[in-house]
Order: sequence, then structure tokens, then C-alpha cells
Amino acid sequence: MKSLLITYDYPPIIGGIAHVLALFWRLAGHEGCAILAPDAPGAREFDRQHPVRTGRYPVFAGLGTAGKVLAFGAALLWSAAALVRQRPDLVVAGQLVRAGPIAYAWHRLTGRPYDLWVYGGETSPEFAPRPWMRGLLVRVLCRARKVFTNSPFTTDEMVRFGLDAERVVELPLAVDDAYRPADKDPALVARYGLAGKLTFLTVGRLVERKGVDSMLRCLAAAGDDLPPWHYLVVSDGPYRAELERLTDELGLRDRVTFTGYVDAAELPGLYQVCDVFAMPNREVADQGLSVEGFGIVFLEAAACGVPVIAGRSGGAVHALEDGITGHCVGSEAELSAALLDLSDPARRQVMGDAGIEFAARFSWERTAAILRQYL
Repeated sequence: MKSLLITYDYPPIIGGIAHVLALFWRLAGHEGCAILAPDAPGAREFDRQHPVRTGRYPVFAGLGTAGKVLAFGAALLWSAAALVRQRPDLVVAGQLVRAGPIAYAWHRLTGRPYDLWVYGGETSPEFAPRPWMRGLLVRVLCRARKVFTNSPFTTDEMVRFGLDAERVVELPLAVDDAYRPADKDPALVARYGLAGKLTFLTVGRLVERKGVDSMLRCLAAAGDDLPPWHYLVVSDGPYRAELERLTDELGLRDRVTFTGYVDAAELPGLYQVCDVFAMPNREVADQGLSVEGFGIVFLEAAACGVPVIAGRSGGAVHALEDGITGHCVGSEAELSAALLDLSDPARRQVMGDAGIEFAARFSWERTAAILRQYL
């Protein structure tokens, strides 16, 4: 069977969705599979190393709204050309918005099926506040052959929405083998000035829902209740300027480091150098609903033997065992209590050991075997 994955998130673009789709197609793809994805610096090098043939459509960065409109138009044109040329038996939409309507239109024109990936929050009215858009997205959801989800949270959301359970296929996420316990890298300790300091870490695109602002406020308020500490914020995003402004307001500039984007090969070392991983995610409604569908970063930290703090929101609650591998928090008061609890080295050791066992339950290969049967 010939299939075409159409996606707006794909490496070398950085992000959880991009990483997951590339990895799943590496493990589950075959000679009949093809991918259409956005162009980006380094794309040619990435595609040469990926086993599934990939076409790229142009993007127009730095042009604001006009750039987004141009990019969407280019994606439509390239998608139409790829569909007509390849005539796939199956289209897979990597996202409900943008890719979903393209797959739906192809289905209406040809009668051929399409599958759809969802990540959490898509059925909420806040996800598509305009009635015409919501109506379209509901039709896209309801006509998909299979709807792939990333966590029990997203699966339950789709079933509650009214999709037949047999049409919803949960594909559990996992963690790469590179994430494992190891001694702290002295070079990283020296680079970020972490010697003798309790180190907190957040890894994730800097958007409001990640809760980095809550971390900053709680760390500032802790005062002498915490031992000497440093906070590493890894990655970048549209909320970074606001977070750096807040860091300055709280007088934390010398205790917080915003690293920006780092190479994926550096991430295991950053997890291993930290003592606590914290991303107190929350739902944010702002021109649509933003919610954490799962959170691979929690598994990556756990696999390295690091206790985690997650928000009691979305699918993050399934990425740890509350009270065993870390803490789920629903307020800044709970976050402060969790930070104080994990300032105890013995407590961190117990939760970190439990996290290693928890992360070992998840396997990319097992999940890829599920996806393979549908491709």
C-alpha cells in the first residue's frame, strides 16, 4: 500500500511532534511510504539519513502573518502536486489543523481513506473558536479511517467526543536509548556554573503552557528554604522574551540560564547533569487551546534517573507516577512544596530509581509495530 504523510511539524524543525513523526516513520515506514514536510535549514542532510523518501515545501520565515499565508499556500500546492503524482492509497495527516483538511479534501475527491494524528485538546471549543473552522475540523475528525493518539488522555478525549473506540488507535510514546543514568559531565557543570548547586531543568519549546514562569516565581519565593541552586531552561520559543523579563524582575539573572536551542545529542548530558526536572505545564486558551498531550521530556528525565515535576494537566499525568517517580502539581503552592520535597537528596534518589523502572516500560519498537500494520 502506498501512503503519504503530510505534516507541518518535521525535523530539522525542533519539537515533540516533529521528533515523534520522524522516529515512527523511521521504524514503521516501508518502500511504499512517502513524506511531505516543510523545508528548513539542514533538511537535505536529515532526509539523506532517513529511510523514507521525503519531499519538502517552502516556508517563509520572518514575514509574520504574510509568511504564514504564503507557507500555507505553498503547502497546499505541493500537497496537491504530490497527491496527483503519487496517488497514494492512504493519506496520513500529521495534524488536525492544516494537514487534516487537505487529507479530507483528497478523500472527498477520490474516496480514498486518510488517517489523522491528534495530540490533545482538539475537541475543545477553545481549540477552534470560530464556528466555521470548528465545523470543518469536526468533519475531518469524524471521517478519518483511524485517529492516532499519543496518551490515554487524548484517547479518552476522542472517545468522549463520540468516535468509535475501534477507530481510535493509541500509540504510546517512548524514550531513546541515549537517555540513561550517568555521572554529571564536568564540562557541562563548568559551562553553566553548577558545581555545588541543586540544579533544576526544563526542556521544551518556550510557550506559556510549559509553566516556566511559575518555576521562576516559586524559586524566587523559596528564599533560604532551598540550598544554593541553578535553573537551566533549554530550548527557545515565542515566550522567551517574557520569561527573561520576569527573570530580571525577580532578580534571578545570575541563577537562571536560558540556553536556547541545543543539539539533540547534547540533551542526555543536560538531563544527567540536573537534579530535578520540572515542567509544571497547564492549559492555556489564547487563539485556540494549548495543552500538553503527553510529554516525552518527563520520560527522558525519568530514564536518566531524575525525579520529575509535571503539571496536573492534559496527558502529562500519564508520563509519571505521582508520588513515586515525581510530583503532579496543580498550583504554584503545590509546585513550591514539590521543589522543597525534592531538595532532599534521599528523596530524589528514591524517586529517580523508580523513574528508571517506569521509563523502561515504554518502547518505540513496540509502538512502531502497532503503527506498521496501518501503513
